[in-house]
Amino acid sequence: MVLIGLIVTTIALPNMLNVIAITRLRGNISTLSGIFQNCRMLAVKNNRVMTTHFNTASYGIMAYVKLATDGSGPIRTDTQVELEAPIAAFTTPTGTGAPAGLTVTTLGFTALTGDVSFNTRGLPCSYSGGTCTNNGFVYYFKDTRRAGAAGWAAVSVSPAGRIKKWFYNGTAWGE
Repeated sequence: MVLIGLIVTTIALPNMLNVIAITRLRGNISTLSGIFQNCRMLAVKNNRVMTTHFNTASYGIMAYVKLATDGSGPIRTDTQVELEAPIAAFTTPTGTGAPAGLTVTTLGFTALTGDVSFNTRGLPCSYSGGTCTNNGFVYYFKDTRRAGAAGWAAVSVSPAGRIKKWFYNGTAWGE
C-alpha cells in the first residue's frame, strides 16, 4: 500500500507543481493588469497624467503608480503591487526555448516597452517632457522556475486603452 502511494505521489507531484506555477504566473499577470487599470482610473479621476513604473530588486518586481512628472521611487502611499518571485521581466522574450514576441499583426499596433502613462482621458501614452504621445505597450514576463517555452506571459495595453493578458502555451500566444 505504501509503495502504491509513493508511485502515485512520484507521478502526480511534477504535474501538481506545474499547475501551481501556472496559477501563480496567471495571478501575477492579473495583478499587473489591475494596476494598469488603476493607473488609468487615477489619471481620469485626478485629471492628471499618471505613470506605472517598474522597480526590479532582489525580492522581485514592483509596479507602482505616480504622477508622470514625479520621477522619484515608490513611497508607502503610492498605489503599488509586488509580483510574486521568481518572475523576471523582459522587453522581448529571450533565452532557450523562448517564444517569439507578440507581433504587430497579433496586437494590431506597434508596441513600446517603456513605462506606460495614461492621459486625463484614460488613453495610454508615452510621457516625455510634458507631452504624452498616444501609444500601445507590451510587457513580457517569465516564471524562471519553468524551463523552455512554458512559463511565459505578457500584458498589452492597446492605444485605445484595452488591457489584455497573454499566456504562451508552448506553441502560441493566447488568453
